[in-house]
Amino acid sequence: MTANVVAEDAYGTPQSNTVTVLFDNRSVIFRPNFSDSTILDGAQNAALITVRGRTSTPIPSVKDEQLALSRALSARKYLIERGVSPLKIHVNYASGSDFIADNSTPEGKRQNQRVEIELVYVTPTSSYSSVPQL
Repeated sequence: MTANVVAEDAYGTPQSNTVTVLFDNRSVIFRPNFSDSTILDGAQNAALITVRGRTSTPIPSVKDEQLALSRALSARKYLIERGVSPLKIHVNYASGSDFIADNSTPEGKRQNQRVEIELVYVTPTSSYSSVPQL
């Protein structure tokens, strides 16, 4: 039995949910819609949160890397203000890559100007006192 299987048996299977929040061009103002904010209101119960900031620029630059980072940090601040421990939040950012839509159209660019917030939850399947010893 591997360590991963032991941990999964003892602590439960991780479940994740990803929220995507779009940004206006060059903006760093984090404005989740009602549906997304409802999901994010429960983020303090997540075991781990990954925030990924992205831009729609086709070629990475220092300015656009800073924009992607600022978007991710704006989302991080939102989560912390709502009671999420900063220790649970991992920030990732990139410009000029990881597009989810056709970047040659205005709507595609808008979809690429985003922050993705992945919330990972783990529901215990057994008590912590019964964790197998390795």
